[in-house]
This record gives sequence, structure tokens and C-alpha cells, in this order.
Amino acid sequence: MSKELEDLLNIYWLRPETAIWRFIDIKSMDGFEFKSPSMDLGCGDGIFSFIRAGGRIESSFDVFRNASGMENFFQNFDVYDTFREELNVKIIDKPTYQIDVGFDHKNNLLKKAESLNFYKELRMGDANKRLAFDDETFSSIFSNILYWLDDPEFSLMEISRILKKSGSVCLMLPDNSFPEFSFYNSLYVKTKDPDWKFLEKLDRGRLSSNIKQSKSSEEWERIFRNSGLGVKKHVKHLSKPIVQIWDIGLRPLFPALMEMVKNINQDKISHVKGVWVKNIMEFAEPIVRIDEKMTCEGAAFHCYILEKDH
Repeated sequence: MSKELEDLLNIYWLRPETAIWRFIDIKSMDGFEFKSPSMDLGCGDGIFSFIRAGGRIESSFDVFRNASGMENFFQNFDVYDTFREELNVKIIDKPTYQIDVGFDHKNNLLKKAESLNFYKELRMGDANKRLAFDDETFSSIFSNILYWLDDPEFSLMEISRILKKSGSVCLMLPDNSFPEFSFYNSLYVKTKDPDWKFLEKLDRGRLSSNIKQSKSSEEWERIFRNSGLGVKKHVKHLSKPIVQIWDIGLRPLFPALMEMVKNINQDKISHVKGVWVKNIMEFAEPIVRIDEKMTCEGAAFHCYILEKDH
């Protein structure tokens, strides 16, 4: 199995379901190349694109060292929207390429991305609005946030506007089956059964407010055509078992796990983490293989590689 999976499990060791999701996302992007000038629209902390580019971080690093506000975790608080300058990232292997522009709306996440030295430039802005770039600026754009935005048709028109002719776009987009795979949506939202109301804590605003758009491939492709974008490659990924593993995962235990780790002797953390990741790998590897086999039966996400029409 790819070293990428182990690296992601080290980075997200307390939330292995996130590492598995990210790894499958990376695999689905095969065939997409960042050609300069390039942009990562919604880059966040940059970890995903850094790992995808072949970068490696010392195994002691994780995304949780910067987290705060765990007492509000179940009230939809973004515990990662914080930055501590003293927590330096130690890079083992540099990525095989850099991305010209990383764009995000959260300053703390951009500060984290800056520490990777992966983006040549970082820009803060609201992707719901007109993007502050000239027409035909970029040769390639990647975005995994379109479904979080208010009006994906407007946002796609903006992406098309700033993309050069024959330029490429890679997008991650939810299928309309995605909400159906969610325990929160299927057991509580649809039924209104008060016995399942506690699932709101697990949803944490993901399906109820953050993931604003899920559509069939036919619906997405209609929007692409209206934006002057043609499909070069389409991969469906994240099968129902994977989504349901992710939907709960270690999320209910996360605040307690953070407290536990905080109280472990720092000299022992490396050993504990090593054992943890080794054990998780025994489950993560077959889970990833299952996803490859089961996407033909239905998948929650699309990965599209698009090209701007001449």
C-alpha cells in the first residue's frame, strides 16, 4: 500500500477516517497535473495538496497540535482555526512541485499552509464572491470546496473566467447519494425521530449547513457545459461503507482522545503513536481496497478533471 496512506495516518492519527478519505481523494486525482500558473482554491492548511505532491513531514507531526476549543467541538466550532507559531513543521521530503497560489478564507489556515513552503503565494478571500484575478490567469486549478459555496454555478463561471483556454480544473463534488449514506440524514433528518436527535452532535454542521450542494453526474455536467468546461475524466469514489465509517469514525471520542494525549508523557508519545498507526494500518489498507471494488455499486463523490473550451 502507498506510503501516502501511512503518512496521512500519522498526520490524522486521532481521526483515521479522515486519513482514509484523503487517501482515496488523492488516488481519484490520478491524471491531473498542476501546470503553472496554478491555484489551489480552498487550500486550507495545505496538507492535502502537499502530500499529494510527494511531500513528507516528520512522523511526530499531526494536525491536532494546533487544535483548540475542544470544549465546543460538538457545537460546530472549528477547532483547527487556530495557529501557534512555535509549532514548526519538520519536512523530510520536499514535494515534487509547487503550486503558485493557495487561496482560502481563513487566515489561520493560510498561516499553517505557509509553514509548508509549498505555495509560492497565499491569498485570503471569499470564494463566494468574484475572484480577484484577471481573466485567463491560471493554467490549472484544483478545488475541493465548491460544494461548500452558496452558488456553485456562479463559482464555476468564476473558475472558468480565470482559467486559460485549454486549461485544466480538478474538482471534488458530492453525488446526490452522499446525503443518503449519512446516518444523520437518513435516521434523523428524514424521519424527525427524536430518538436520533443526538446525531446532530456528530453531524457538526457538515450536512446541515456546510455541504450545500450534492448532485448527480448529469446535473454537475450540465453546470460544467454552461460554464464552458468539458469533461476530460470522471471518477466516482468513496463508496457507502467508506462514507459510513467516516460519518462516525472516532468523532464521538475526539475531545476525550485529545485530553488523553495531552496527559501522556511527551517522551512516550512517539511510541504510542507508532503502535496506534501500525494497528490502524491493518484496517485502513483493506478498507481502501474495498472502496476500489464497491464504487461500481454507488459512490458518494465525483472527481472531475475538466478542460476549458477553446
